[in-house]
Amino acid sequence: MSFVVCIPSYKRSQLCNDQTLTTLNKHKIDAKFIYVFVANKSEYDDYKKVLNPDFYNKLILGKKGLVQQRDYISNYFKNGKQIVFFDDDVKKIDLTLSPRFKKSNLHMFFKNAFEDCVKYKSFIWGVYPVYNPYFRKDKAELSTSLKYIVGAFYGIINRPKLSSIKLIITRKNGQKEDVERTIKYFKNDGTVLRYNKVGFETKYYGKDGGLGTFEARLKPMKEASEKLKKKYPEYGEIKVKKTGMTEFRLKVLPSKINSDVKTKSNKKTKKNKKINKKNKTYKN
Repeated sequence: MSFVVCIPSYKRSQLCNDQTLTTLNKHKIDAKFIYVFVANKSEYDDYKKVLNPDFYNKLILGKKGLVQQRDYISNYFKNGKQIVFFDDDVKKIDLTLSPRFKKSNLHMFFKNAFEDCVKYKSFIWGVYPVYNPYFRKDKAELSTSLKYIVGAFYGIINRPKLSSIKLIITRKNGQKEDVERTIKYFKNDGTVLRYNKVGFETKYYGKDGGLGTFEARLKPMKEASEKLKKKYPEYGEIKVKKTGMTEFRLKVLPSKINSDVKTKSNKKTKKNKKINKKNKTYKN
């Protein structure tokens, strides 16, 4: 079964073309796999004019709102379809720190990630949420425990009718939707996969489009984090950063497999196991 790459985008046609679509093109992802989803007819017309037709397969009029658009994408494809999600502003993708994938191309990474999902009985995979190689170099190649799956770049095996993974708390404004999704998948399946040596570069808080500016998100961030804490107290803790951002930081919880895949460069494995046993919270 082949995968598809889906890019929900809102009022950022030039950015979508110049960043995510260009990045995928540089990594030689065939345009036939790539779909761009927009919110309304006026956007559709704008994107049709701006996007390079050689960079994508189909432009689709979906729904307004990030959670709603992802739901639309899930319902657009059949059950079991392998879907890779990208934000519209991904500038770089780095496989070079991974012993397993450093000699592979991005297509092979996607293919292997979905094969691993079948192997480990997971329905979602993600990558390390920080691009900086320093934070990735000593991590386990692949983790199966509860780790944050960032929404800017991840993949799922589609289950559009499964109500237990539908997002409810973060539907209104999209804040922390990736945190809620991580919890929902882990709670339902007992594991989520994350490739901790694979990184990507994006600007999480842009000046326009997407979910809005950094300042505009502070209050909704706080509200979403508080709702997540109330609904899922055993899965994380609220933390407020110096910038004013409120996080619902996930606890380290073992998967049903109860193991992370080791590599020779994984120097922190023993330390991570100790943290798992104590069930402490940390930036994972």
